[in-house]
Amino acid sequence: MIRQLIPALALSACATGALAQAFPNKPITIVVSVPAGGTIDAIARMVAKDMGEALGQPVVIDNRAGANGNIAADFVRRSPADGHTLLMLASSTLTLGPYVMDKVPFDPIKDYTPVAMTAGLNMALLAHPKLGVSDVKGLVAAMKASPGKLNYSSTGNGSFPHVAGALLNLETNTTATHVPYKGLAPSIQDLLAGVVDFTFDSGSAIHVKGGKLKALAVIGPKRAAALPDVPTFRELGLPELEKVSGWHGVFAPAGTPAAVVNRLNAEINKSLKKPESIERVQAMGFESVTTTPAELGTVLQRDHKTFGELITKTRISVN
Repeated sequence: MIRQLIPALALSACATGALAQAFPNKPITIVVSVPAGGTIDAIARMVAKDMGEALGQPVVIDNRAGANGNIAADFVRRSPADGHTLLMLASSTLTLGPYVMDKVPFDPIKDYTPVAMTAGLNMALLAHPKLGVSDVKGLVAAMKASPGKLNYSSTGNGSFPHVAGALLNLETNTTATHVPYKGLAPSIQDLLAGVVDFTFDSGSAIHVKGGKLKALAVIGPKRAAALPDVPTFRELGLPELEKVSGWHGVFAPAGTPAAVVNRLNAEINKSLKKPESIERVQAMGFESVTTTPAELGTVLQRDHKTFGELITKTRISVN
């Protein structure tokens, strides 16, 4: 039996190796869940350029924005599982969206093969200088002094900033009012104008350095490279806020061969590890990270479960 099995295993290994060598045999498309010009799109184009040079095939970007990333996710779910069509998106589409939207057209765990994480998303708590607070303790005191008077913006009902704000209320026994916006730009614009008092965002370090906003704390296991002097919520005794963290990642349709996934992972990680890539990602306010496909899969399953628990705990409703 063993003698019969060895040739079969050898044949399988040869087939897997041949598959990896033959891939890619046509252009690769990275379907991006946001419009051109955003941070996910910028990182996708950076990686695509390096991948194309390394793999010897064009790697093109196809922006399919809308429905919290569901349009792009559904398109890739229905694409051939051969590694030539990939999905790049923010983790909220797969980890948070299924809990706050009435219906999503995919199973976030079963319908995709994890390929690589491309950036860590650790939001900062940003306040308008008019509040006159310099830390989280001061903000909490202000919220308790005037229950419901202070407000915070978000990129929409059920978004990461919404969950973070609701959890901050819960953990500090405060009642700041949630003000949802249709996207990041109007949310930040009204914060800069002083229309709202605070928000959570990862890419506004430039406004902090310019003195237009005050960064009070960072969500994540460690301080942000762009805001090294700002403490984490864990340092401040509020570790529960650390759970509202996210990432950007690349996925392939379920059933994509492991040899192809590993080849893609290697080239994506090679691009992300370049010093200029690390600098660019950090300048956007994100954490530069690389993972194996298995590591990304573990993070996806963990975060999917965590956000289900957080939505139940904060009683957030999208209606």
